[in-house]
This record gives sequence, C-alpha cells and structure tokens, in this order.
Amino acid sequence: MLKKLTVVSAVVLLSACSTFGNKKIEGKDSVTSEFMGGEIRITYNKDGQFESMTASGSARMTNTLPSGQEEAFIIAKLRAQQKMVEFMKNELDSERFKKTVYESLQEGQTINGQPNNEVNSKIASNVQEDIKTKSKGILKGVHIESKSFNTENQTVLVVVKTGVKEIATANQIRSLMGN
Repeated sequence: MLKKLTVVSAVVLLSACSTFGNKKIEGKDSVTSEFMGGEIRITYNKDGQFESMTASGSARMTNTLPSGQEEAFIIAKLRAQQKMVEFMKNELDSERFKKTVYESLQEGQTINGQPNNEVNSKIASNVQEDIKTKSKGILKGVHIESKSFNTENQTVLVVVKTGVKEIATANQIRSLMGN
C-alpha cells in the first residue's frame, strides 16, 4: 500500500513538473502540418525535430444508459489512437507526407523574401526520419488531451496527444513502476 502511494505521488509530482524537455530554443518556432483532413496534426520545429502529434476521434452514443456516454468516449479514444497508428504505418512513408510538411514550411519560412526549397525539403525528410525513429515511444506516450460531448447529435469527440514531453514522462513513470 505504501509503495502504491509513493508511486502515485511521484507520478503526480513528475507530471506537474515542467523540466521534461521543456527547453525553448530561441528562434526555433514550431510548425504544424495537418493530415487526413485535419484529424492528425504534427508539430515540429524548423530544424525538423518532432515535437507532438494529435489525433481526433468521434463516436455516437448508442444508448441512453448512464454508461452510454462513457462507452462512446472509450470508442472515440480508440478511434483516435487507431488513426494515429494507421498514419504512422501508411502515411508517414508517403511522398504526400513530405509534400505536406514542405508546403507548411513554405508558408512560414523564407530567406530574403523567397522560400528556401532545398532547406525545406531537407527539413521535411528530417521530420519524417525523426518520427520513424521515435515511433515506439510516440505510441507509449499517448494521452487524452480533450474530450467533449455534443448533446445536439449525441456524439463525443476525443483528441489524443503524444509528444517528446509525453514520451519522457511515460518513460519516467515506467521506470518508477519498475518496468
């Protein structure tokens, strides 16, 4: 019992701590690219280092029981996680991924008023490789960022998020639990 209490208090302290990868480098703004109709968003810095990924999922309530809303939240969460996995499995290796990242960079980064095509192409490749390298950790750090219920059409929307900070937190919790 004491061990569980210690682990839970350590988790709370660590999750509230802002020292996990929270260093902001001057001049390195984040860029966000949207995929799959805006259901997947990837944030990375202008050096091509992955920062975070969010995915959204929705589900309709199938019954009016008190547990119906919770069941819909679970289904929506699983759908969002499934989209994230499918994206990493199918879309990450496509030329469409590089093109989307490249175009997102074109909008925000110019040298002397002109976009730097060679640099943007390299950054797109770096983002792709960084996500591939961190793919196992990315999936371990997934958590619910927000959830909402639409009473009008009886649907729930869940947004899950993972990122560099979440991966570090998940690894710390896993080490505290002895796994």
